Amino acid sequence: MEYSVGDVLRVDGEVYNVVGKIRYRNQVDNCLWDEYRLFSQGTSREKWLSIDTTYNEYSISEATWNASTNGYHEVDQGVEIVVGAWGNVDVDPGERAKFTEYEDVTEEKIVSYEVWEDGTETSTGYYLDANEIQVVSHGASATMGSQAGFQSGAQMSSGGGKAVDAGAKIVKWIITIAVLFSVGGPLLGAFGGMRATIAKHLEKNTSTYTYTTSVTGEDGEKADVYKSNLTLDATAKDIIDAVDGNTTDVQQNEEDDDESVAIMTTKEYCLVYMSEDGNDVLVQVSTRKFAYTNDSQPYRSSRYTHRYYRRFYYSRGYSSDSSTYTDYSSPYGGFDDDPVSYNTTDTYSSYSSSVRQASARSRSSSGGGFSGGK
Repeated sequence: MEYSVGDVLRVDGEVYNVVGKIRYRNQVDNCLWDEYRLFSQGTSREKWLSIDTTYNEYSISEATWNASTNGYHEVDQGVEIVVGAWGNVDVDPGERAKFTEYEDVTEEKIVSYEVWEDGTETSTGYYLDANEIQVVSHGASATMGSQAGFQSGAQMSSGGGKAVDAGAKIVKWIITIAVLFSVGGPLLGAFGGMRATIAKHLEKNTSTYTYTTSVTGEDGEKADVYKSNLTLDATAKDIIDAVDGNTTDVQQNEEDDDESVAIMTTKEYCLVYMSEDGNDVLVQVSTRKFAYTNDSQPYRSSRYTHRYYRRFYYSRGYSSDSSTYTDYSSPYGGFDDDPVSYNTTDTYSSYSSSVRQASARSRSSSGGGFSGGK
């Protein structure tokens, strides 16, 4: 039971596009399993389909900010190692994460935690029967070239298989590179983990963004500040476009006459805002670790912008980050302001979702390729 990027599946009665695929190896027993990144055709929601044919276990889940394990019991833990990545996912072969899985008393529902180097991911889901997973149609991505690239990545990252001669490795890499060029595969994304981040986008687009300063926080972490020559609205949308809509949360402030837009991904926290004198559109971007360990006022921001910067991070990022950066103290431990409520009609959240879906449809029709992501 194996699928490809571009396939359309019906899972538990709902139709999904397969936009990404990750193959993992369990460090404990060397068993392999696949996880597929799905987007629902009906709701546009992202789901993950896990298929473990070794133990005949199938499940579907989705990411959440946090999940209670009250009434659940631990059923598995270990270290998962990425041995293959295909399509729109945010990992590279060789990356690893500690994982822990829990089941409820019915042994149907699941809560899982994955602790990566750059953060913790929490998801909730439930088990499936094999017959609840059906192919609606096959995409065009299972070409000879794509398969060769995927298998080569898996072989070369695997630590438990047969030793591969160095010369043979080089030949395989050359063949894979040639095939990827011939089918239009994204070479940098395939081999360098170079999928766009917000920080890289701002740094390289010097015609739009002018580097202004860096703010140094605890533990040497820095936040970079850029001046944009676009409007605030166009700047926020340009950044969302740059990451293909792959945000974990986006929302504009609707209080205090402040129009700041907060953009969060699995790795970064970005704020698009007006300078305190109202003359400049500024962008501050940092790692999630910087945000966790610092709540200082963004450069040249008003006190209302600063308030939103803190409230949004506390509401949408602090809880999950607190289980990742356990060795660091955070000023948010004593946070006493009101959290940011979810706005289901937020302009930028809706825009991010539409960009993500458009990107997913484009990749499905073109056959995808390697990617650098989780």
